Amino acid sequence: MSRVRGRHIWEVPYDQCVVVGANIRALRLSKGWTQQVLGELMGWPTASTVCAAEGHRSDRQRGFTEDEVERLATIFDVPAWRLRTRCVNCGGEPPAGFACLACGTAVPHA
Repeated sequence: MSRVRGRHIWEVPYDQCVVVGANIRALRLSKGWTQQVLGELMGWPTASTVCAAEGHRSDRQRGFTEDEVERLATIFDVPAWRLRTRCVNCGGEPPAGFACLACGTAVPHA
């Protein structure tokens, strides 16, 4: 395994990690799972790992490996490309009070 500028070359690019994080949060919530449940399914050590994967840990986004994205896709029974895809309608940021058509997650009023 090689490293390039502080990251493994088999890691997913940062901008895609942000999208994956948002998508796994929406999918996890739609299933009614806690972060602990997803962490156990992934074999991650703590729920805080899921928190970081979803991008909610001090505004820092945890990186993903290709293998992790594939495992997450299997867990959620979706194709891996769907986890990497930002909503084409709103870019994952629907207007206040509206739900994203891709993930169904409502955004609270500002």
